Amino acid sequence: MKSLIRTLAVGVIAASCYVGQAYADTIIDPLDKSVPRTHAHNDYENKYPLFDALHNGFISVEADIWLYGTQLRVAHDPVSNPTTLPTIEDLYLTPLRDLASQVNNGGIYADGTPLLLLVDIKSEGVSTYERLHNVLTNYAVDNPGLFTTYSKNASGGYDTQKGAVNVIISGDRPRDYMLSQDLRYAAYDGRSDDIGMGIAPEFIPLISGNWNTFFNGDLAWDGLGTIPDDTKAALDNIVAQVHSENKILRFWNLPIDAPSVWGPLYDANVDLINTDNLAGLSTYIQSRQTQAVPEPSLSIALLGVLGTSLLLKRRR
Repeated sequence: MKSLIRTLAVGVIAASCYVGQAYADTIIDPLDKSVPRTHAHNDYENKYPLFDALHNGFISVEADIWLYGTQLRVAHDPVSNPTTLPTIEDLYLTPLRDLASQVNNGGIYADGTPLLLLVDIKSEGVSTYERLHNVLTNYAVDNPGLFTTYSKNASGGYDTQKGAVNVIISGDRPRDYMLSQDLRYAAYDGRSDDIGMGIAPEFIPLISGNWNTFFNGDLAWDGLGTIPDDTKAALDNIVAQVHSENKILRFWNLPIDAPSVWGPLYDANVDLINTDNLAGLSTYIQSRQTQAVPEPSLSIALLGVLGTSLLLKRRR
């Protein structure tokens, strides 16, 4: 596996000058076992995009994309010279394809865990998504089982085929266009106003929200000390609502990216904890996993839609 990671990483560097120094001097080996609840916010801004996250066992990574001509470039902001930016193929899709092929167990990790790839569309939604769908199609045709696929059935619902990579579309999401598709290689990232609307988890498996949208006024918390009782009760209620719909939950813009906030999110069974501190969150969650406290039961949708009997494990 180490030689594979070295080869993949050098290939990423060869494809783009965006990342920096070559990986050839540093072996970045994925953990044998993934670490649940972990989401790498703006993953591409790490020193070694994707590979830092895998090295820390992350089950979810986030990439922002812009459409320049026919190229999908990865960056947070637009630039005048897009050729300085890596493509999503070079930075994520090709390395993930090769990792999935190498482990050959239905996932990305040696333990069989799939990866959630959250693709945040920054340019115009429909045209960018159309291009992304075409790119994903090209990979899927040559690599069956790489992506989770959603096929519309006669009843108007979706038949799901689990894959090694679960792509979810965030940002400027072309909802109507995605709903019109008979075949998708990506799902839709929901928001607070999608909760309680009866939308199938095969279309919206994930609810993401700005922390401050949910917790403001009397529920506001600066992330220091102990979470207030009312805020904790509201958090527990939101988690229960989302899980009752067989969906998973993520907050962004957390008050502090630190254990004082990670802890309450972990205790409340929030499925993906947003962080820019990969090593810190990974270490924290692994320390929590050693505690002999039963993990709350997993959502049925995580098993049926995202194949997350492995993605979000129970504590052992």
